[in-house]
Amino acid sequence: MDSAMETGYRQQDDGAVVLSSGNPPPPAPAGVSAQAAQPGRTGWPVGSTVLVVEDDPLISMNLVQMLEMLDFAAPSVPRGEAALDWINKNGPPALLLTDLRLPGMNGVALSVAVRQAHPTVPILLTTGQSADTLDLPPELRQGLGFLPKPYAMRHLEDALRKMRG
Repeated sequence: MDSAMETGYRQQDDGAVVLSSGNPPPPAPAGVSAQAAQPGRTGWPVGSTVLVVEDDPLISMNLVQMLEMLDFAAPSVPRGEAALDWINKNGPPALLLTDLRLPGMNGVALSVAVRQAHPTVPILLTTGQSADTLDLPPELRQGLGFLPKPYAMRHLEDALRKMRG
């Protein structure tokens, strides 16, 4: 039997077993899983990666759960430096969602660093501060969203929909 016609089972790195045709899947865009086939309810492709940068473990856990319920992949790191390491290892996410106040590198410095390396990555800042009090560098003003704390899932969903355009 021709190898292109063979089907069988294979195990992915995460342990999931999938049926395989033997043909490699087409490449997915940066920050989007290979399983993404259509837009989810926020307009983002299902399985898009939102990198969460939040130092409060409970907020991070809640945010990751909400994002997963909205069909995003949502890895989470607690510091700006760890976010840069994640991006260097995995490539840019479809969206960066970062708290403004972080230990070490704050959310603005992280956003500037990400924007310098990956100018098209949209960034969603979240903080308890009012958006009017933020002094943001000009290079961040394009493709930047703001999600004030505290927020509910509907606020997150609205912010993500606005970021998608």
